Amino acid sequence: MGGEAPVEQAPAQGGAQGGGPEEQIAQMAVQIVQQLGPEAAAMLAQAIMAMLEQVSQSGAPTPQGQPQYAKKGGKLVIVGRK
Repeated sequence: MGGEAPVEQAPAQGGAQGGGPEEQIAQMAVQIVQQLGPEAAAMLAQAIMAMLEQVSQSGAPTPQGQPQYAKKGGKLVIVGRK
């Protein structure tokens, strides 16, 4: 495989053992690059960023067909469906 940068090996231990969230995310990223390859991993990262931008512009997405609720007088009431 010419031209590819070396990729660090992820530890064999489970993600729940030791390390903070940043370390766990880094381990997941290494596994994704190893399994999918650098080009597919970059496409995945771009797709995730596009989803995050869409959510930040329109608020949290509500699954289609699910009721939307709002507080009214201390109670939750259905305000619409998407």
